[in-house]
Amino acid sequence: MNIDKLNRYCQLKTQIKQWEDELEQLRRDITGEFAQDAEFSLHDYTLKLIYQEKRHYNDRLLIDALPDPELWKVLFKADPAKISALVKADLLNEKSLTGTYTTARIPYLYVTPVVREAQS
Repeated sequence: MNIDKLNRYCQLKTQIKQWEDELEQLRRDITGEFAQDAEFSLHDYTLKLIYQEKRHYNDRLLIDALPDPELWKVLFKADPAKISALVKADLLNEKSLTGTYTTARIPYLYVTPVVREAQS
C-alpha cells in the first residue's frame, strides 16, 4: 500500500468534512435571514429558498389512529411518503391522522449559476 496515497486520501476527507460543515453553517445563516420563500439573483447565481412543511409522525399515535391494524404492516414505521400514498389511495383519511404528527418548516436552499448565452 502506498502510504502517501493513504495520507492524501485522509487529508482530502478531512477537507471535505470541513467544507461540508462550513456549507451547512452558511446555509443556516442564509436561510435564517428569510422567513418566507424567496428568489433572487446575485452576480452570476440565482438563489431560491423554499420552505416545505414536513410531518413527523408519532408511531404510537399513528397505530392507534389506523382504521385497520393490518395497515401498520404496510407502514411498519411512520414513513410520511407511505402515509401520503395511503391517503391518496383513500385507505386513510386526513382527518383520522389529526394529532398523530407535528410539523416543521424545513428550508431548502438552491443555488444555480446563471447561464449566459454566448454572444456572436
